[in-house]
Amino acid sequence: MIQYIISDKKDIKNISLLLSENDLPYSDIIESQVDFLVAKSNQQFVGCIGIEKYGTEGLLRSFAVNTDYRRKGYGKELYDKLIGYSIQNGIKTMHLLTATAKEYFLRKGFKVENKDNAPETIRNCKEFKNLCPSSSVYMVLEDISTR
Repeated sequence: MIQYIISDKKDIKNISLLLSENDLPYSDIIESQVDFLVAKSNQQFVGCIGIEKYGTEGLLRSFAVNTDYRRKGYGKELYDKLIGYSIQNGIKTMHLLTATAKEYFLRKGFKVENKDNAPETIRNCKEFKNLCPSSSVYMVLEDISTR
C-alpha cells in the first residue's frame, strides 16, 4: 500500500538520491525551503514532488518517481495531492521549469510562457536563476483551484 505524506527532515537523503537519479536539481532543497510530499511503500521510497511558496505563487519542484513504480498512477496521485496541498496553503498560480516534461504539464493545463514574464519572486529563486538549464521551458498554471 502506498502512503502519501508530507515529508520531514529524515526524508531529505532519500529525496536527494531520487532527484539525483533523475537528473533533477537538489543541492538547494533545504535552503530553499521546499515543502515535499512523498509516496512510500513500507520503507521503499516511491516518489516525491515539492513546492516553494512565494505568497500566492508556487514553484513546482522536484517531481520524480522511482523507475520501479512508473506508469502505475503514483505520479498523478502525487501531483494531485500537491495541487490540493497548494490550494490549502493559499497558492493561486503554479510555476515550473522543465527540460523533459513539457508535454506532461501541457496535459495538466499548464501553458508555456516567456521566462521574462515570471513574477519577480519566481525569477529570483535559486532554481530559476542558477540550477535549471537555460534551455528549460517555463510553464504556468493559472488559478489552480479550478483544476
